Amino acid sequence: ASDLETTLDGVQANMQISADEVGRLKELITDLGVDPNLKVSASEAAAAVEMLGRNGLKVDDILDGAARSTVLLSNATGGALPQSGDIMTDAMSLFKIEAKDTATAVNGITSVVNNSKFAIGDYALALAQGGGVAASVGVEFEDFNTAIAGIAPLFASGSDAGTSFKVFLQRLVPASNKARDEMRRLGIITEDGSNTFFDA
Repeated sequence: ASDLETTLDGVQANMQISADEVGRLKELITDLGVDPNLKVSASEAAAAVEMLGRNGLKVDDILDGAARSTVLLSNATGGALPQSGDIMTDAMSLFKIEAKDTATAVNGITSVVNNSKFAIGDYALALAQGGGVAASVGVEFEDFNTAIAGIAPLFASGSDAGTSFKVFLQRLVPASNKARDEMRRLGIITEDGSNTFFDA
């Protein structure tokens, strides 16, 4: 109980929230700690909430599913809670995933880990290296996960896979007249200059 109160004090200080909001978070932490479908203690749940708050999530996002999904991600992949919190907030920020949809995001991430050679640490590196560019050019989160799982056998690490996927996307913007002409020939770029890959 003392550890929980200390963590909540830190959450309040870091997030600059009211006593009422701290009370709501404390209730959530208690619920997570007694949820029979989760493997997490109240103190671990509090640490996860603290990590999400430190990463910039608002109280409502934490309450609306981000905290529970972080614990689910940790349980499903064997990853540490802080790492799961980082992955969750990165995915939400990059791909504009709402808190209420984070359980679906967990399913996608878990599928990559369970259906490829990449462990959760590799996934975190792939997201860090390739997620930003993928999201900026319009790749959906589900498609990002599919691509990473599909190319995993070709790379030694998630970092290499994410970097290579990023470079692939960047190269779809022609850097020379020859590349532009070849992309037009292949139908990637149309005569009016639009990029059919990105439009698709």
